[in-house]
Amino acid sequence: MISHHSKNLIKALAVCTGFFSLVACKENSITKSGLVPEVDNINTFAKSAGDFDFTFRNAYTDSIITSNFSYDHNGSSATLRALMIGAYTDPFFGQTVASAHFQITPYSSSFKFPEGATIDSAVLVLPYIVGAVAGTYYGDTSATNTWNVYKNGEKMEKSKVYYSSNSLSTGDLIGTGTVSYQNFKSGTQQIIAATNDTTTAQLRIKLNSSFAQEIFNADSANFKNTTAFFEYFNGITVSPDLSRPQSLLAYFLMPGTLDIEQKMLTSTRIEFHYHTASGAAFSSIIMRPDVCAYFSDIKQTIASYPVANLLNRNTDSILIQSQPGLKTDISIEGLAQIPVSVVNKAELVFTVQKAMNGANPIEYFKPLSPVVPVLVNESGSEVPLYERIDNNGSANDAGITMVNPYEQKIEIGGVSYSQFKINIPRTIQQYIMERKDKITIRLKGTNYNPGMYRILAKGLTGNDDTKFQFNIVYTKK
Repeated sequence: MISHHSKNLIKALAVCTGFFSLVACKENSITKSGLVPEVDNINTFAKSAGDFDFTFRNAYTDSIITSNFSYDHNGSSATLRALMIGAYTDPFFGQTVASAHFQITPYSSSFKFPEGATIDSAVLVLPYIVGAVAGTYYGDTSATNTWNVYKNGEKMEKSKVYYSSNSLSTGDLIGTGTVSYQNFKSGTQQIIAATNDTTTAQLRIKLNSSFAQEIFNADSANFKNTTAFFEYFNGITVSPDLSRPQSLLAYFLMPGTLDIEQKMLTSTRIEFHYHTASGAAFSSIIMRPDVCAYFSDIKQTIASYPVANLLNRNTDSILIQSQPGLKTDISIEGLAQIPVSVVNKAELVFTVQKAMNGANPIEYFKPLSPVVPVLVNESGSEVPLYERIDNNGSANDAGITMVNPYEQKIEIGGVSYSQFKINIPRTIQQYIMERKDKITIRLKGTNYNPGMYRILAKGLTGNDDTKFQFNIVYTKK
């Protein structure tokens, strides 16, 4: 994430190096933040939320791609290999449940268990990587959770696009693990007894001995190549056991497979531990993202929770969640009252509230940052803000600095809050120039760390310091 200091520096440099200069040349109408002229009500005027008609409408985004998907970072994208597992119940927002499904394959066509070996155990291993924008957790890091491991009940296809709303039938239960974040967080080291290898940041779940024996006894023809193994074995599902307490969502980034050898200590894998007359050893059947299908299904239950009363109707609140999750459309009417002018400033301001569980505030672990603001056009489709479009009509990632969709910490009455100030002067300018009276801005979350982070913010009612604000300063031409 760009630091506050860095963002200010980028903004300052942009005035000299072209981005905002290009905007100004095209529009003749944008004043850089920090250079807003004083309101004199002769040439320069100000308007606020009370001068417009507002509609807040909350809805739910029910599906995102979770197989080979590119995460959405305000228009930028990057490929992300990841699996999400766990469950978390929020007394206001409801329950989120995630299960991971993936194939595994022998590491090479020469894979085989040694003659005369005796199988000892099988262990499912999921590496845990903390990335710059994904690969993290949401929930109680000290709680104990129970996750089950199943055989997949149906085949997966590498060529298929899987969504968070998809599901997969499960077969036999082959293992159960007691899971805590402390077991697999970065820096946690574990020793593999059979070989004395040291691993770090890996979740390890011992599988049933009957499953280990089944794979160990399988016909060697099943291991000759990936196609043969996929015909023999459908893959693995890891799901939270909802009959037991669950309070953790974990997002595992999967490293690529570079070196092919029997142990594969960095890969998602099942280790098969065995011993021979010469000693203990193990071999791995691995998850190779280049040939194996994988996805996470993410289900949310909200019907019996307070948030359900705020969905699919006009409300006075803002609800945002990492996708798939909640989004809010803010419609503003009354732009036509502003004459064609230079828009010096236009910002949406909202302050994250603490949701209430009875009389007690719910302290959220971390609000999502950044949010993703987009325009909703007349046909209902999402399009980029004009701040994100360069003079050639192409998306420009530098525009995200101008929009500034990042969390800021403020203090109100001695209490710390998270606040967002979304800058949209160029977008408002365009609508005024086109003499459009109504604009709809959609606020949603990114799709990395799906379903985790969430925001509740007030609309137009409430205390002046925490309610929604819409501020415009413009100068008549």
